Amino acid sequence: MTELYDVLIVGAGPGGAMAAKVAGENGLRAAIIERKTDIKAIHRICTMIINIDEENFAEYITYRNKRFIFPHNGFTINYDGPMRKIYGFHIITPCGNRFRIGDAIAGSKGEKPPVGLMIDKGLLNKTLVDEARANGVDVFTNTNINNVRKESDCVVITDNWGNEYRGKFVIAADGVNSRLARKLGFNKERIFLGTYKDYARAYEGVEIPEAEVLMFCMGWKCSISLAPELPEGHFHVSAASYDINQDLDAEMDRFLSSEPFATWFRNAKEIGHRTSCVSNIASPIQVPFKDNVLLVGDAGWMQETSIVGAIMPGWSAANAVTEALITGHINKEGVKNYLDWWDKYLFQPYGKRLASSGSAEIRDYLAAEDIDYLASLVPEVQPGTMNFFMIMSTIGRAFSAVLPQIQEERPDIMQKLMAMRSFPRELVLAKRRNEGCAIMS
Repeated sequence: MTELYDVLIVGAGPGGAMAAKVAGENGLRAAIIERKTDIKAIHRICTMIINIDEENFAEYITYRNKRFIFPHNGFTINYDGPMRKIYGFHIITPCGNRFRIGDAIAGSKGEKPPVGLMIDKGLLNKTLVDEARANGVDVFTNTNINNVRKESDCVVITDNWGNEYRGKFVIAADGVNSRLARKLGFNKERIFLGTYKDYARAYEGVEIPEAEVLMFCMGWKCSISLAPELPEGHFHVSAASYDINQDLDAEMDRFLSSEPFATWFRNAKEIGHRTSCVSNIASPIQVPFKDNVLLVGDAGWMQETSIVGAIMPGWSAANAVTEALITGHINKEGVKNYLDWWDKYLFQPYGKRLASSGSAEIRDYLAAEDIDYLASLVPEVQPGTMNFFMIMSTIGRAFSAVLPQIQEERPDIMQKLMAMRSFPRELVLAKRRNEGCAIMS
């Protein structure tokens, strides 16, 4: 193809779809390229939640009149699809005790507002892309990008059919383990944090108390999580581990056959297809720009940034490209507003912390009964949030307050907690690397 686009957008998830919508509305000559044939299709388990009515990425998103409103940045997103209210995040111990961040019982009675809305993310993506197409954006589906190179006047990307696309800028929204990020050499400066394997099943007819929350189940050999889906009584169960050799299928069976969880799934029936993914997790990228390619959302992050964490950089990047084209600065200087936004609202408050992550695994130190005991010390419901970093802060504050009680009642558990906290990060990362299979560059 000889046509020179103002911007090429790779990936039609929330970040890429939002960038395409903005590019079209701003009058840019743009194209969005997506590997899937059906943009609406979601091929992996996803919680599909947008957190609302609380600060997140310097926004205070709310939902009114069939649209999500981003008041600080002054834009809206149309969404007229199914939704389910979510009231928080619960940690569940092996015997069924809960550490509650958010009150699902009060929420179900209308006494507490939701902190998140579960949506049909595929429909959201399709709506954004349809609006982009209506504003003149070319849409290429069933097209997988496998290479990128910088020429004197443009960036050239090549697809699996051998076609070439030329753009003054490229917005890479091709997700975790971004191929464009790897091809451009971004990964050479990143810290490899481990290989994460995730496996999930979906069920109908599940009967879980306090169901309108995300649930993280501790005390197992891997991470087990439960999340409601849009149809009532539908849930998915996910098992994940940094050890790629771990049998997640067997561990999930063990979980589902243990009480009280077996009772929840007593009348349940597995539906749909089982899903899995393997991701090499690396530290977030501090400067998401190289050779006129801008990374947005998951492409520059360590794992999923969330729907909002993809939409916001997609919006900012497309507007920055527009400004660069107006001023004639077709370079890094031209998109400075986006790079400043990324640094201020993503990397500095969140990315630096994630880049230094690598804490020891709780399961390596605490037995099931230790976890049951700890959860029993904080029966009070904590303020609801769906902001990941607020969740972590809430957990830290709640258990810091009961450390004297733990020391008095269970000095053995206190000793384990101190050993876990003091375990060198370098050794944690070395263990994860040995259990992983990284191909980062």
